[in-house]
Amino acid sequence: MDNEIKHILEGVKDGDKVLNYIEALEEHLEHHHHHHDGECDCGDDCHCHDHDDEESEWEEIKTPYENKLTVKEWEEFLKNDKIFTEDALKLVKRMRHIAAPVSYMELADTFGLGAMYYGIESCKLAIKLVSFVNTDNLKEEDYWAIIFNAWKSKREYETEIYALRPELYEALGNVDLSKVPLRENEI
Repeated sequence: MDNEIKHILEGVKDGDKVLNYIEALEEHLEHHHHHHDGECDCGDDCHCHDHDDEESEWEEIKTPYENKLTVKEWEEFLKNDKIFTEDALKLVKRMRHIAAPVSYMELADTFGLGAMYYGIESCKLAIKLVSFVNTDNLKEEDYWAIIFNAWKSKREYETEIYALRPELYEALGNVDLSKVPLRENEI
């Protein structure tokens, strides 16, 4: 875990719980990591990209978190560079561009960088947002729910896909993200 994350946690309530969350996320991503170059190396019965085929193969991941953030609040957060760093803006801009539930691996394949990058950026953003929302009933491993709706695969090769909360998605359309690169090789 990098020093930037540890520094962020110094000002966050329940910082040690969040550290545990980050470590669990890192382990999860490492466990589900596949190397893709257009094709995965999982074998003949791989289901990495099947969520396009059958919606019934996906089950919504429920958490006790009830989103109470408005579009206006998200717009204010998006303009705050202490919350939405350039890397966090890359994450949400890229997810909005896809406009459909997506895995971290698919983000990596489409826009560059690794799946771990998107997982860690999601985690760092959620950690920053924890102090602005009521998370009393939310376990630290579910902090992602502040930013995303999520689904898990019902298949043997379990994968999660994420979509931006509708209010965040709408807010992104109301702010200027033209300086945030869509792909890694853009200047």
